[in-house]
Amino acid sequence: MKMQLGNFPVTWFQPKKGNEKEYTVVIYHGWGGSGQSFYEMAGETVEEGFNTIVPELIYHDTRSPLENPFDKKTMQKYFWETIFNSINEFEDFINACKLDKKKLILVGSSMGGFIACGIHAAHPEIAGSVCVNGSGSFLYTEKLFRKMDNRDFLSGADVELFKKYDPIGKVRSESPVLLIHGDNDTIVPIEGQKHFYDYLLQTDENNRVTFKIHNNVNHKFTSEMVNEVIQWIKKIG
Repeated sequence: MKMQLGNFPVTWFQPKKGNEKEYTVVIYHGWGGSGQSFYEMAGETVEEGFNTIVPELIYHDTRSPLENPFDKKTMQKYFWETIFNSINEFEDFINACKLDKKKLILVGSSMGGFIACGIHAAHPEIAGSVCVNGSGSFLYTEKLFRKMDNRDFLSGADVELFKKYDPIGKVRSESPVLLIHGDNDTIVPIEGQKHFYDYLLQTDENNRVTFKIHNNVNHKFTSEMVNEVIQWIKKIG
């Protein structure tokens, strides 16, 4: 069901009565995508009894969408701005949706994976997060992006901005994290995901962090990945 909650347009999927679980899943889509592309997955999580919300993100869907999101300069200008904005507005978002952080599981694909990692780092009480073909190592991954595009190095001000949001350096949550990535990803390098995984392992005394690499897979959220996410969520809820 599409609805407007405060300033946030969302699509909310509710399980059948008698099949409700206490956890809510929030799914964040990727750059240039839309919430609608994850309705099928939301249908699977709601079938398992989880309330599931697919929010619209700034510069997508009805929230000031960009005319040509895949233009290089447009991506470079708005990609991180979308991520940082989504992190900034999260507190207002959960208040508008009347959600309990401790009963919340975040799932993100590509850019949405960055968002899920960034929100989890800022709100460690969240029950768990999933990052598919994204990265929780912001500054490190931006350096990889710039190297791929033959762009200039980051300025000192840019570095400070990234550090403000970067999960690297934040207090690590004790709740579980699932990282999934295709080893042939040519859009978001797997090295950024590996860098984040290594960081999380530093204090992972309870084997709460899982990293699954899919061989011969490019930047794609495959059906096998979806199934892994569903099974992982079921273990939490």
